[in-house]
Amino acid sequence: MHDALVAAFAGSSWPLALLIYLLIGWAILRPTGPFWGRLATVVGWPVEMVQRLSGATGLPYIFLIPNMIVFGLFTFAPLFINMGFSVTEGQSINFADRAWAGDDNLQRLLSETQIDTGGENREDDKFMAAVYDTAIFVIFQVPIMIVVALMTALALNRDIKGRGLWRAVFFYPVMLSPVVVGFLWTLILKRQGALSQTLINWGWISEPIQWLTDPSWTMFWSVFVYTWAHLGFYMLILLAGLQAIPRDVYEAAEMDGTPAWRQLTRITIPLLAPTLLVVTVLSLIKAVQAFEELYAMSVRWISLVSYIFDTSGLRGQPTANGLGIAATASLLVAVVLIILSLLQVYLSSRANK
Repeated sequence: MHDALVAAFAGSSWPLALLIYLLIGWAILRPTGPFWGRLATVVGWPVEMVQRLSGATGLPYIFLIPNMIVFGLFTFAPLFINMGFSVTEGQSINFADRAWAGDDNLQRLLSETQIDTGGENREDDKFMAAVYDTAIFVIFQVPIMIVVALMTALALNRDIKGRGLWRAVFFYPVMLSPVVVGFLWTLILKRQGALSQTLINWGWISEPIQWLTDPSWTMFWSVFVYTWAHLGFYMLILLAGLQAIPRDVYEAAEMDGTPAWRQLTRITIPLLAPTLLVVTVLSLIKAVQAFEELYAMSVRWISLVSYIFDTSGLRGQPTANGLGIAATASLLVAVVLIILSLLQVYLSSRANK
């Protein structure tokens, strides 16, 4: 073992650097106490020095610095870059090669006249079609998600056999990759998929149906699959809210002979209202951002995020001003999401008062 270690570090400066590191820590801190305690202090002397310099109140903020750096690089930096793309034009992603455009991209997105050629602008029709389809999806998906999640949480909050197993079963789809969810349901819903073949064998339909592209079914299955994939997350939030309701309130109601339905409408729903508000806003924001599962299933309609993805040139042939138009569209979506978030804060503060 000794020979292996000697051979591994032969000709390396790591042992010397480690020794110098430990000596510096020993000289600065002068640790006392048991041997292992002193050794731990010397090994972690930079953290010990930071704690001594910053004090007990400042240390948490220092530990937050790496997280804030990562958060800034991957959240705020892309946001400012996106804002830069929205006010410039061109195909390049290098700002030095992009010309200032002002609100030209907004006009290209919403105006009826194409400002570059003077002809009819079709981009606004594509964008409004994506807005319309996304609105239809949100209007149906969000209420269904809330109702089903609430029913599931109420059922799993009861004392039933295998309750832990059922909670895990309902939460399992949340842990799956959205792409895996999309491909899984594609195998079921494609023309020669499991659903069509099963219904043909039962004699319910005479020929296979392409459920994901048939205009009569594509929105239904989009809502169904998206609800199935994200149900467990909202169910878990509602379940936590249900368990936070004091049990003695229900015991008092039972002693008064209050029926179960009246307990639900007079006790459970009012006390669960703040949690329901959070679930409503979160599901609303998530539905507006729907993309991965729908993209993997290749549904017939185009969501807002799919429109932004296609227009930016990430899929298909890039256009002259597609990147700027997509950036402008994403900022409009961001404004809507910010309004929804502020609405949640306002309603929550009002409910608390």
